[in-house]
Amino acid sequence: MKYINQLQHRHIPYHTRMKDPDVSPTDRIRSVAASGCGPCCVCMVVEALTNHSLSIEDCIAISEACEANYGRGTDMNVLAPVIAEKYQLEYTKTSDLDEAVAHLQKGGQIIAHVCVPEGATIGLFTKGGHYIALISTDGKDFCILDPSYKEGKFDIPERAGRVDTSCAPYLYCDIHTVHAETKPNRVKYHLFARKR
Repeated sequence: MKYINQLQHRHIPYHTRMKDPDVSPTDRIRSVAASGCGPCCVCMVVEALTNHSLSIEDCIAISEACEANYGRGTDMNVLAPVIAEKYQLEYTKTSDLDEAVAHLQKGGQIIAHVCVPEGATIGLFTKGGHYIALISTDGKDFCILDPSYKEGKFDIPERAGRVDTSCAPYLYCDIHTVHAETKPNRVKYHLFARKR
């Protein structure tokens, strides 16, 4: 499966926080490296489930056109249905871990929204909010493509020993550990599948 690392795309602008009146126009111009985890995950999912290749530039254009970029990053609740329709994919969303596991085991793909758990100062995958692609599972661990992966990311004390990076960029992490990194009262898993 194709892997896209957002950190390698600092040269591609991505305008975010478009509805925030307290953010100046110059501060709204960010890059894929800074806030493009969602579009990177979308590109990887489209590549895995269709015969199409979606470039980051084209995905950014779609995100901006449908106004999925009006928050701090990408609103997957807005972007995902647009992508699903364009590429003839089935799309649903859930916060149920068992449903997410079953979806992957049937051949689907998931974009998960992870954050900093309550009471923690740093998350396993992020210092704020972040999207990661869940591409398979054996029911115990998720196989993950993290668009912001870099060597040493999981070596800091708060993360050490919790993610298997031996096959990087394919990462492995306990399904319950990943689930605990999602935000309460928010959609946790965006599910994509080929139409039957």
